[in-house]
Amino acid sequence: MKKKLAALGVLLLCAMLVLTGCSSSSSSDDPLADGVLTIAVDDTYLPMEFRDDNNDLVGFDIDLGNALAEQLGVKAEFVTVAWDGIFTGLTSNQYDVIISSTSITPERQESYSQSDPYIANGIVIVSRVDDTSKATTFEELAGSTVGVQLETSADVAAQTLQEETGTDITLKQFDGMLDAFSALEGKQIDYVMTDEAVAQYYVAQKPETFVISTTTPLTNEPIGVTARKEDTALTEKINEALKKLKEDGTLKSISEKWLGADMTSDIDTTLNVIE
Repeated sequence: MKKKLAALGVLLLCAMLVLTGCSSSSSSDDPLADGVLTIAVDDTYLPMEFRDDNNDLVGFDIDLGNALAEQLGVKAEFVTVAWDGIFTGLTSNQYDVIISSTSITPERQESYSQSDPYIANGIVIVSRVDDTSKATTFEELAGSTVGVQLETSADVAAQTLQEETGTDITLKQFDGMLDAFSALEGKQIDYVMTDEAVAQYYVAQKPETFVISTTTPLTNEPIGVTARKEDTALTEKINEALKKLKEDGTLKSISEKWLGADMTSDIDTTLNVIE
C-alpha cells in the first residue's frame, strides 16, 4: 500500500510539474517577462565584443546591448558563445537575442527575426602594408592564402566567390579574428576578409602593419539584432529602442568611441550579400 501511495505521489508531483511547465512556457511568450534581456556574443570579435586586459566584456555591441536593455526597461545579461554555435543556441532558447555583429542577410531573414540595421557594414579585404600586391578585388587574391572567421558571412562569401569566379585561393578558417590578424601580421597568411568595422579597428591599432586594400566593400550587409523567428514582438520593441538611441545620439557616440567614426547614420539598407 505504501508503494502504491508513493507511486501515486510521484504521479501527482509529475502532474504538478507539467502544469507548472505549461504556465511558465506561456509567460515565456514575452522573453522580457523576467526583466532580463539575455544577449549572446562571441567575445573574440574586436572591437565589437571582446575581453579587455581585466577580462571584462567590452566593445561596441556590449555598450549597445546595455543601452537597448535600458530603453526596454530591463537588465542586460550577456552570454559568451563561440560563433559556430551561436545560432543553434538561439533556436534552442538559451538566450533571447544575438547582438554580435550579425549581418542582415536574406537567408537569415528567412530563419530568424532580424531588427532594423544599427551599423553599416560590408566585407573588405585587408592586406599587409609591406605587401606590394595589395589585392583590391577577390579575383586578385588568386594564388594567395586568405584568412576568415569560421562560419561568418566573410567565410561564406569567400567560398561562394571562389566557386563562382574560379579564383584559386587557399582559405584558412580561424575561430576568432584576433588569430586571423595575428597570422596576417606574422605572414602565415596573405590576406584577411572581414567586416569593414572590424577591419577599420585593426588598421587603426596598427596602421604601419595593416591596410584595407579594397576600394569599395565586396558586399553591403548592415548589422542588426537577431531574435527567434517567432519573437517578432520583441524585434518590434528593439526597433523602437534603436530608433530612440539613434535620435538621442547614443548610437553615434558608441560608434565614435569604438570605431573612431559614425557608422550608424545614413545606413544603406539595400542588401548586397554573397551567400
